[in-house]
Amino acid sequence: MSGLRQRSRVVAISGGCGDIGQATGRRLLREGFRVILLDRAPQDAISSDLSGNEGLTYLYCDVTSNESVDSAFQKAVEIHGSLDVAIANAGMVANEPFLELDETNLRSTMEVNFFGAFRLAQRAARLMVKQPASEHGVRGKILFTGSWVQDMPFPLGTSYIASKAAVKMMAMVMAQELASEGVRVNLLAPGIVFAGLSKRLHDADPEFRDRVAAAIPLNEMQSAESVADAYAFLCSSDSDYMTGSSLLVDGGATLVKRS
Repeated sequence: MSGLRQRSRVVAISGGCGDIGQATGRRLLREGFRVILLDRAPQDAISSDLSGNEGLTYLYCDVTSNESVDSAFQKAVEIHGSLDVAIANAGMVANEPFLELDETNLRSTMEVNFFGAFRLAQRAARLMVKQPASEHGVRGKILFTGSWVQDMPFPLGTSYIASKAAVKMMAMVMAQELASEGVRVNLLAPGIVFAGLSKRLHDADPEFRDRVAAAIPLNEMQSAESVADAYAFLCSSDSDYMTGSSLLVDGGATLVKRS
């Protein structure tokens, strides 16, 4: 990919201390980007191979707080001078049967997954529209970690799926409005990733393992590195003509596995 090696580019990733955030940071650092990991987890949650990299910055950021997001972006610009890509990746999952769904869990999921993504994206967009454009007319890119279930149901997933469906539609409206401002907006829709809650459930719950095995045509859970590979493309100039799109990288989960 000819457009990947852009050493001056600055990428901020919320949920940066998680498995996907760190894998994406690791991949983008290899491609020459400067990476800011945003998270409310402490800095020592970052793996040692990343924490010593001179191209990496950690900033505390709680996406449920307007003040925290504002402060993180202010510091990011003070350090790096600009923001080329923002990845709204912070998220949570609370799986429950619909008849037992706790409204508190639904609200918490929407607060992190939807409103958290909104806060990050709006503030990033406000910065980007004031930046000079590249030769392709791009002032910045805003990316979201969506999900393969943003367009289809999956048992026990009401809160999570509703939040990701809302993010997808928000991203499309943003893309439509911001196209003339030189800001590209896209989503990455992974499948069932062997990371975070899904990894813990896979390790502990035989019923979950059976459901996962029945759902993925490629017969294995997705790695965080696979997600990072797709983000490397979306962050690069190779994706400059994309906006309002969902890049589906799900091992075929949306195909519905057939025996």
